[in-house]
Parts: sequence; structure tokens; C-alpha cells
Amino acid sequence: MVHVKNELIDEALGRILAAVDARGWADDTDIIYTSDHGELQGDFGLLFKGPYHVDALLRLPLVWRPAPRHSAAPPTRVAEPVGLVNLAPTFCSIAGPDVPEWMEGRPLPTDAADARQQRRERSITVWDSRHPLGARVHLRTIVRDGWLATAYLPGSHHDGSEGELYDLGDDPLQHANRWDDPACQAQRGDLLDDLFTNLPTWSEPHRPAAAPV
Repeated sequence: MVHVKNELIDEALGRILAAVDARGWADDTDIIYTSDHGELQGDFGLLFKGPYHVDALLRLPLVWRPAPRHSAAPPTRVAEPVGLVNLAPTFCSIAGPDVPEWMEGRPLPTDAADARQQRRERSITVWDSRHPLGARVHLRTIVRDGWLATAYLPGSHHDGSEGELYDLGDDPLQHANRWDDPACQAQRGDLLDDLFTNLPTWSEPHRPAAAPV
């Protein structure tokens, strides 16, 4: 069923692109395609989504086709980490207005050299949920240098000492949690220091947060 949805999205995107071409907008239109979250497609025996910072939910499709009239950038692939917080600054850079100071993120890099100049070393993901019935879950995740570390902050299900740590090079499917592995404590500490150094001050949300659909 999930793959049928993928096919439907592909067909819908084709209709949108055809409409842009038919109206003569193609030369002046930047096209950015992405998603607000990933989807479990049988990973760990699960479907749909949830408060799990695993690769299937964190790694999103993102394609950017700059307007041909405004950019002569050749097709390229950027492997350095980017995130959804980079979209709004990118829209500003395309449309012309300055990026407001209150916006998080920076405009997306146009190639690998641009990404290196921007010092894109890490990707950080935050999840906060507070259910009306009392469940509270707070996750903070960093992906850097081929590792993924998730810290579970205090809530209804966690006391703040739990977490997950994966070597994505040796364990891309995230089956071996190295959080408590003595051999990985230095790596874990370095990633967590980096994570919380680059996070805004945390406070528990005061109202229920609705998950995206």
C-alpha cells in the first residue's frame, strides 16, 4: 500500500510540472520537492510513523530544481546534512528579501563546495509531544560523521538517562544500539556535547503538540 502511495505522489507531481510548463512558468519557477517526515515501510516490523528517530523517518526526499532563467548551476548532489529548517531561508534567497534573524537554518547549498563553505557538519532533529492523556516524549537527535545519537529527555516514559547510538557505516539499519557500549562512550559524549551546544535552551512544551499528517 505504501508503494502505491509513492506512485500516486509521483503521478501528482508530474501533473503539477505539466501545468507549470503549460502556463509558461517553467523558466521562472524554482521547484523544491520534499516531505515533512519520512515513513516506516516495514522497518522494525512497523508502518506509519511515530516518535522514533530512525533513518526511515529522518532521511527525507529533497529535490531542488532552480529556475533555469535565474541559475546556471549544473545538476549536482549534496551529501552534507541539511534539514527542513533550511527551506524558509531558501525561499527568501530565491524571492529576494533578506532572511529574517528569527528564522532558523540557512539557505540550502547549491553544491558540495557551497556546503563545505557553510560548514554543514551535522543534522539535528527535535521531537516534542505532550498528549492530552498525559504521555510526554522529548527526543533530541544528532547525525554527524556517520553516527546517530538520540537523547531521551525526561518525560512520561523516560527518566533522561536513556538514548540510542548507532554507527551508520557498520549498522545502517540501526539494529545494534551502542548507547551503553563502553567502547563507544567517548563517541557518545562527543556527539551529545555537540548536540546540546547547538540546541536552543530546552523547556517542556506547555500545550499539546499535534503530530503532522
